[in-house]
Amino acid sequence: MTRHIVTTDDDPAIRKILQIMLRKEGYLVTACEEGNALLNLLKGSENSIDLILLDIKMPGFSGLELLEMISASYPQIPIIMITAFNDLDTGMRAIRLGAADYLAKPVHREALLATVKRVLEQAEKERQLLEKQFKSQHQQALLETELKEVLISLKDTTMATLEAFSETIEQKDSYTKGHCNRVRNLAVALGRVLNLPGETLDILEGGSLLHDIGKISIPEDILNKDTSLSEEEYAIIKTHPEAGQRIVTHLPYLKRYIPIVRNHHERIDGLGYPDGLKGEDIPLEVRIVSLADAYDAMTSSRAYRAALPTEIAIEELKFFSGTQFDTDLVNIFIENELYLL
Repeated sequence: MTRHIVTTDDDPAIRKILQIMLRKEGYLVTACEEGNALLNLLKGSENSIDLILLDIKMPGFSGLELLEMISASYPQIPIIMITAFNDLDTGMRAIRLGAADYLAKPVHREALLATVKRVLEQAEKERQLLEKQFKSQHQQALLETELKEVLISLKDTTMATLEAFSETIEQKDSYTKGHCNRVRNLAVALGRVLNLPGETLDILEGGSLLHDIGKISIPEDILNKDTSLSEEEYAIIKTHPEAGQRIVTHLPYLKRYIPIVRNHHERIDGLGYPDGLKGEDIPLEVRIVSLADAYDAMTSSRAYRAALPTEIAIEELKFFSGTQFDTDLVNIFIENELYLL
């Protein structure tokens, strides 16, 4: 590919000499006699220019002034400064201002061609590096987008699975229709009031939908019995948290819900089941779901009793605050009127 080099010098003889030497090497050369001509050329042709040779001492804009302007507006174009002052300070000043290199007049052919070749090769390496970085960043962005889409899809799939499990429970226990979904809404709302992180809200949501999954193992005649349960029947009902844990354990992506599934019938005073956990030993997510579960159970009709009015259910929460339920959670639940959901 033919490289396009622009030379800028107010001396026509030097412009001519530079053109001849560079054209003999196969370069395309455009000559400008002063700074304004160079700036005008750049406005419409910057993408076709590979290198600029720029004299330092010129009328109008000096070479150093042009160097600063071009470096700011067209940083992709390398610039070699040409100076009549054969001293290190002038050349180093040009380098500090953004020049790729500098040559001292009179410019010798060998030095000119070697410097031009070196600067063009370096510019090409930098261009390829930037292109690789751009491709890498673009690929990274695509991968991140794909990952987000996969995670969203997985989350949607997981939630659909949980809702299907919830529906399975409710098909067996007709008197709990909508119970798991209502518990989810209450638990997540309470978690949001507490400013819990998104991951914890996800656990509350999934755990609420799954908390009664173990009831699949309970005979329907016990679940739907319209009279008081016998001690033996109640003992069977109390096995559903452990049965639920066994079911969830077989599905690795549901394991994070196990504490809620197993322990949602624990009590603050330690008199709950199956483990008799007490106070702070009961995880916060479990305490939240336990409260939501109990409130919805009280305000829903069951085979053996009618739903309690909201005000009575609230009084029950207050009465059992500190024994069955976490006192702080009860207060927050009532103060924020979450019972209206």
